[in-house]
Amino acid sequence: MKGKKSLGILILSVLILVFLILGFRWVHYRLTHAITNAVFVESDTFTKVAYRRVTGRVEKLYKEEGDRVKKGEPLAKVGDRDYRIKLGELESQIGRIDREIEALKIKARALREELRESMELVDREADALRANMEALKVKMELLKRDRERFERLHSKGVVPARKFEDIDTRLRALKKELSSLNAKRLAVLKRKDVLRAKLKQTGELDRKIEALKKQREALIRKREDLQNLIDETVLRSPVDGYVVKRFVSRGEVVRPGQSIYAVYDPKDIYILVLLEETKLEGVREGNRVKISIDALPGVEFEGVVEEINRATAAKFAVIPRDITAGEFTKVAQRIPVKVRITRGDKSLLRIGMGGEVAIEKR
Repeated sequence: MKGKKSLGILILSVLILVFLILGFRWVHYRLTHAITNAVFVESDTFTKVAYRRVTGRVEKLYKEEGDRVKKGEPLAKVGDRDYRIKLGELESQIGRIDREIEALKIKARALREELRESMELVDREADALRANMEALKVKMELLKRDRERFERLHSKGVVPARKFEDIDTRLRALKKELSSLNAKRLAVLKRKDVLRAKLKQTGELDRKIEALKKQREALIRKREDLQNLIDETVLRSPVDGYVVKRFVSRGEVVRPGQSIYAVYDPKDIYILVLLEETKLEGVREGNRVKISIDALPGVEFEGVVEEINRATAAKFAVIPRDITAGEFTKVAQRIPVKVRITRGDKSLLRIGMGGEVAIEKR
């Protein structure tokens, strides 16, 4: 009996010691780690994919939930018939303007060539008249000298009056011819002024061409925008990853900004911890973290604290607390903490999974 009693006391003592050690380790672990189950699996690249500017009826859906996608791979296609009709109309307008511009260029080129040739002829005619006038002036100058000489001789009775009158008649004829040539020259110069005025009028054709070119540039910009819209009717994945949600069905009319798919890249998965402010002491960036996920019992993950938010989660709530009246119930606020996973198979994780973390304190 005494031996059995001693054995019982020994077993009890060992059990008490084990419980004390386990209790000490439990308390020590709680003191040296911030533990919480407000844990969610998130991704930096999780995004809802939508059309930016395109409106239309969904003709094709290329992916289903759970499918893998590559960056730039088509996800959906809406009808582009209306855009292509508008594009055809723009192409017709651009073609018409191109033909008008070419016709005006040909007209302006032909008119300038014609006017240049006419001006060259006028210049040659004016030069010929000016040369004839210069020659007549030389003859008149000679006749004037002869007239003066014969006038002196006639006054002395050396030459007959008929000789003097003949020179005077020739001189008057030359003056008349010179006056006629000068009138012709003035008429030629007026024709040249008219040609110059017409040459300036070709500038009006140039202005019309420039105006048409500006219209064409505006239409080309519209055409480029329409071509971009046609390209945008094919919705493409912004990341390499997986489709996690499809929001629309084939035949449905969608509008800009309406979510079509939700996709994410599993490489960018991280753990979002909403840590109580009372447990924040000792938690620093770079601290090691042990992670367990409810849906994956027995699977261990490890990570490090990458970022501690500067504001509480309540500040980003849809309806934040109104504390201006001074009447509120004090509750422990939660601080968003981002944990980067450093060990573990991230392909097992799914966006939105919950779990528990133990953040080592410093």
